[in-house]
Amino acid sequence: MTQYTVCRLEDILPETGVCALIDGKQVAIFRTKETKLFALDNYDPFSQANVLSRGLIGGTTITNAAGLSEAVLYVASPIYKQRFNLVTGQCLDDESIILNTYKVDHDGSDVTVKYNFQG
Repeated sequence: MTQYTVCRLEDILPETGVCALIDGKQVAIFRTKETKLFALDNYDPFSQANVLSRGLIGGTTITNAAGLSEAVLYVASPIYKQRFNLVTGQCLDDESIILNTYKVDHDGSDVTVKYNFQG
């Protein structure tokens, strides 16, 4: 797994996302008000466009596999509004769709993404 420095923390306004090109693949990186960072594919399979970094961050409660209520953060696609769990990449509106997620962190002001390119 390779680590890439993609931007500075101040380049991502709270409650927004940015897109980074890593090994030819677009990755959407999101920042919450609490400065938590999330990264997943930028490609929206429903609209077939690289637009998720422009989506809106929201929160909802779902019932997990154990039957318990669980709070999740999601990004809603700016095109058709499908919601993707920021932690797992699971589409909340179509269980058959799961996006890749990536480890993202910040060391001081540098935001890094760990990515395993598999061609």
